[in-house]
Amino acid sequence: MKQEFSKYSLERLLEEKSFISWVLKQENNAIWEKHIESDPGFYSRTEQAREIIHLLQDRYKVLDEDSVLEIWKNINQYDPQYQQKYRIMKLRIKFSYAASILVIVLLGIFGYQFWEYKHKGYQFVSTDASQSSEARIVLSTGEEIALKKENSTIKLDNVESQLIVNDSVIVLKEKKSAGTQQIPMNEVVIPFGKKTELLLADGTKVWLNAGSQLAFPSRFTENKREVYLEGEACFKVARNELKPFVVKAGNLEVKVLGTYFNVSAYPADATIETVVLEGSVAVEQSKDFGLGGSEVVLKSSQKASYIKEKSEFTVIDESDVDLYIAWTYGWLKYNRESLWSVLRKVERYYNVEIQLPADYHGGDLITGKLDLKESLNSVMVVLADASGMEYRIIDNIVLFEKRQDEVKRR
Repeated sequence: MKQEFSKYSLERLLEEKSFISWVLKQENNAIWEKHIESDPGFYSRTEQAREIIHLLQDRYKVLDEDSVLEIWKNINQYDPQYQQKYRIMKLRIKFSYAASILVIVLLGIFGYQFWEYKHKGYQFVSTDASQSSEARIVLSTGEEIALKKENSTIKLDNVESQLIVNDSVIVLKEKKSAGTQQIPMNEVVIPFGKKTELLLADGTKVWLNAGSQLAFPSRFTENKREVYLEGEACFKVARNELKPFVVKAGNLEVKVLGTYFNVSAYPADATIETVVLEGSVAVEQSKDFGLGGSEVVLKSSQKASYIKEKSEFTVIDESDVDLYIAWTYGWLKYNRESLWSVLRKVERYYNVEIQLPADYHGGDLITGKLDLKESLNSVMVVLADASGMEYRIIDNIVLFEKRQDEVKRR
């Protein structure tokens, strides 16, 4: 071991790979402990550095020597003023070492994440499609176009620089973006009770479900095709091996070259689901500092569920993937699915609120299919029969209640 290690400052220790390996993997444990015993001052600095590394280990699932170095590199890059304040503070208040360093780490993390958001994130013009009163397109120029049909069709003509909405032709006027995006985004906003079909400039077909919104460029440039989704959409991607297609949905990125898949990423749902019908996709969790993310690769007839609260993936084989895209044909199919989950989907399709009895236990699993082209009343008859309850429709609210004969028996 180098004798000069005893002279290392706290920052130098956090930049020393052999020290980080000792903390994370207990490598050369006896040598380091012997060195610390011979220098009480060095012991104090190593304890403070170890505490910081363990705090980072709690935050990130994957942490190694290079990861720790990368974090400190980003802190130096994005928050130099806080580093300078720390150096001044260190000379004045020696006993506040650990607290000062922890503040710097947090400031560096927040500073870098804010920079990442500004440069890579996307903010929808409409913050919540479920609260919208009508379906519409918001062009990159700010112009809004109402979609008056229940099921609209939208087609991008990249050659003529025009948008064909149902039977109307709209000439696109591209507005220069002041941000980092070279091509400004257009948005489709679909409230509950409606859906739409969209043909993108590259030939990719998108079915957008009720209560959803999609941001897309008028044309794709550079080396990838990128769109942003909130809600549910089914994608049939035009193959282009030189330009991967990327769907950014919540905390996930779905990357493909050309395939057929469905993504459900409603903000109110506890999970984000990706189901592959043809081909394969890579589903990746967004990373902090390029660290701590995870990725799963799905093949045909597989489903990945990303549990938001736990930041974890589960992957299963699906025998009937058509269940997940039946909505694109106007059907809702379900196989041993909870009544609660089915009713939530029906709410989106018909733009209603469904209420169950206060003492409903929520354990019923039902199987069947609903023709969503039928009236709300017809659909409720089927669901009431499956649940063993009665229903009443009052304005925009559907009330499920226990059957009267069951109440009387009790």
